[in-house]
Amino acid sequence: MPPRYYVPELVRPLTRLKYRLLDGRRPFPQGPKHVQIQTVSGCNGNCIFCPNQKTAIDIPMGHLMDMDLFKRIIDQVVEIPCLKRISPYLMNEPMLDRLLPERVKHISDRRPPGVRIKINSHGNACTETMAKRLLDAGLTHCNFSVQGIDPEAYRQTMGLNFERTVENIERMVRLRDEGNYRTKINVVMLDTTMTHPHLDAIRAFWRERGITIHINQLENRGNSKGIQSDEIAVHALQTYHWCNRLFDQIYILFDGRLVMCCADWEQTGVLGDANRESIAAIWHGERYRDFRRRFLTGEVQGMLCDGCTKDGGDDED
Repeated sequence: MPPRYYVPELVRPLTRLKYRLLDGRRPFPQGPKHVQIQTVSGCNGNCIFCPNQKTAIDIPMGHLMDMDLFKRIIDQVVEIPCLKRISPYLMNEPMLDRLLPERVKHISDRRPPGVRIKINSHGNACTETMAKRLLDAGLTHCNFSVQGIDPEAYRQTMGLNFERTVENIERMVRLRDEGNYRTKINVVMLDTTMTHPHLDAIRAFWRERGITIHINQLENRGNSKGIQSDEIAVHALQTYHWCNRLFDQIYILFDGRLVMCCADWEQTGVLGDANRESIAAIWHGERYRDFRRRFLTGEVQGMLCDGCTKDGGDDED
């Protein structure tokens, strides 16, 4: 896929004209389309393909984002005209945050029409109380990451209890249907050597429960060390040809700092601090602009992007 965006101030007027008319590129959005917020740090899972608990830096467990800071961030991003999604999760298990329903309600009360509120969860922490409160709060989308349907293979892959996860997901679906909530609940799974031979059975398993499953491609999380990616890839991992993350998404850690990517577990690209700057100022700031320039010109040496790969096969869903 060719580059979708360009940064107008980094190229000459004739080049801009060529980008728009011949290449079909657009100026990068004046604000992020997708916002991910880490409302609590850490995850109680230990997936073999995830850097959680495997980083060189010490990432604390269970630190909550200050609610006043969270509200200030939300009150800024809901004013962004191109906003499409707010996700109160990032490199964590969001349901470990006891305040998550309150945060979702704050977003729901302020989001413009059509803006989604989505979380990704492993499901093992989805108690009945948490599920009901999130449905009441106005959560629009909930993806549960479930890697396979064999209990032992699941435990080895994610470090969690499969039966508990399935029970929690089924209960949330039942609560949604009984209460006539409109929340979309899906299962997501990576295509790996452990799951690939069983895709038909896995699809049937979730279809019987009235749940759609999406099969996603594996990536190496910014060439993260200590994870299994090449070892469990169905196809050889290949360098990304194009990535939109610097151009239409922002990622905010629990302490208010913004990192360049959801794969930046080692925090190599800190772009600003929402405690001290507005989201708009960070988005248009010099550090963000320099990262975009380097990415567009291929000068990614020393950046997280250098060595970032994903499964070379096509997405299943």
